[in-house]
Amino acid sequence: MESTVTFRDFEERDIDFVYRCKNDEKLNSMIVGQFGPFSREDAEKWVRGCMGEHDTYKFWAIVTSDEERRIVGWISLSKIDLENKSASFHGIVIADPAYRDGFAWIESYVFIFFYAFEVLKLHRLSGENIVGHKSSTAIAHAMGMKDEGIRRDAVIGIDGKYVDILMYSILDYEYFLLSHNGEYEVDAIIERLIQNKKNNKYARIY
Repeated sequence: MESTVTFRDFEERDIDFVYRCKNDEKLNSMIVGQFGPFSREDAEKWVRGCMGEHDTYKFWAIVTSDEERRIVGWISLSKIDLENKSASFHGIVIADPAYRDGFAWIESYVFIFFYAFEVLKLHRLSGENIVGHKSSTAIAHAMGMKDEGIRRDAVIGIDGKYVDILMYSILDYEYFLLSHNGEYEVDAIIERLIQNKKNNKYARIY
């Protein structure tokens, strides 16, 4: 199937989009980290900090697949450690409502896994999300990531209360086995998401 999004470096034209996103309380309600007032100057500084190559992190703008390549969200890796061949899937934001049907979300996961294991040649990719964020947990499991435990009362949520963080990871040989078997085709991932939902796989977590 044809991709709905693609990926590029951040550009100055993305600043206003980021400014709106960073001040959207609902959008930030299930993101790990603190929410607070974010000025346009903050947005400009943040975007410039995301541009280009860095030793320990990398950000991409998620953009439309047409000629405009308009930003609809972003995705990133952090804690890149080339000596130990590991990194953390830092996060994903799909802010444009027209791209929240799940396809852009899945395509972004496939991209970040490919970059981590086939470009950076990592051994381990980890991730985490707030316990209760069903979509993030579901897609992580559908991508072959395995639970590693829960950090209790790990961060303060947007409502000022402590929340637990679910941790998971995938290793290179697990990724390549799934990739070789065609399990990272979008249709295959969707099928696993549907099957896991039917089996009520995440009832314990929620």
